[in-house]
Amino acid sequence: MTRLHFATRCGAVLAALWLPVIACSSGGNGNTTGNGAVGQGAGGAGGSSSTSSVSSTSTGDDIGGDIGLTSTGPGGEPPPDAGHQTTCDDAGNCTCINIASIGREGVWGPCSSDSTTALQDWLNTQSTAQVDNYNREKPTLTAEFLAKYDVILLQWMVTKGAQNDDGAPWQFSPDEVNALKDWVNNGGGLIALSGYQCNGQGCTIHDITATNQLLSFTDIQFNADGLLDPARNGCANCNCWGGSLPLGGDLPTSVGTWNQDTPLGRNIQSVGAYIARSIKSTTATVDSTDGRNNFAVHEEIGKGHVVAFGDEWVTYSGQWRGTAACLNPQMYTDPNSPCYERSAAQVFQISQFWYNAIKYAASSVECFTIEDPAIIN
Repeated sequence: MTRLHFATRCGAVLAALWLPVIACSSGGNGNTTGNGAVGQGAGGAGGSSSTSSVSSTSTGDDIGGDIGLTSTGPGGEPPPDAGHQTTCDDAGNCTCINIASIGREGVWGPCSSDSTTALQDWLNTQSTAQVDNYNREKPTLTAEFLAKYDVILLQWMVTKGAQNDDGAPWQFSPDEVNALKDWVNNGGGLIALSGYQCNGQGCTIHDITATNQLLSFTDIQFNADGLLDPARNGCANCNCWGGSLPLGGDLPTSVGTWNQDTPLGRNIQSVGAYIARSIKSTTATVDSTDGRNNFAVHEEIGKGHVVAFGDEWVTYSGQWRGTAACLNPQMYTDPNSPCYERSAAQVFQISQFWYNAIKYAASSVECFTIEDPAIIN
């Protein structure tokens, strides 16, 4: 397990987002000190991350320490996420929410050689989240393990996770599935991605196996398909943003729409997707669809929330920054270029997608914030 300490300076976030009820614990108060790590991301199949020691204050015994609000409600009652306390280290880096990313990161993306560092850097410098990354070995899902986290992100849960070589899917026991079910019902937030590999005829799709097993107590399952292929959809200018097909938006090659009335689809016009899995559900709320296939849905289960999105390109750095080794930046500034002002960073709302997904999944933790001028709250 690799720890990624995704934190920000609490004062800057609070001032930017006008959340005066949240207070930071000051460092050096004699509280328990834990070792976090500043994650620079995993770009390859192994998902290795560079780490450094970060001292953080804690008032509890779990990995990330107790996190949450310190004030009371207007009538003196505890706040909605009482028991969560924002904690800060001596440098002013604050955390408020614990996330576990389970499974390997994607290994494709623009130029077929991208990483996920932009997502990790964004959280690391602008959010109040702390993430533990289980990308090499499958963790055992028990009540004790899950109790350390507010949000679980399900990624590519396979043994190898290399280009053109998934390896075998991870297997979870019935006890692990039941533990996850209880955790969600008691308020946990679950985010599931898919579409990591395999779009050729005759290939076996492995990235849905473990995910569907863990989603078996929900109304959500990923289908074994590979939709949103730019080649099949005639996307002449998809090279402008690295090859992904625009899911939503008003470009001529766009597919589908985002529901502006749902917590996941709100303020999203388009994100990039490539060979996405469609989602099968009957009662879950649809956030993105092309009218026949659903690509993003969410569901409330007990006190918890579940989000599913059929692709992984929202994790790639080239989709966040609009830059990649095979993309010439001059084509975005040349008015005669078909890619003029059409980089991924200009076309897609990736940060809004992640803000919406984490905010909805962690609905019981009101102190979760991200400081980003591109985000509409």
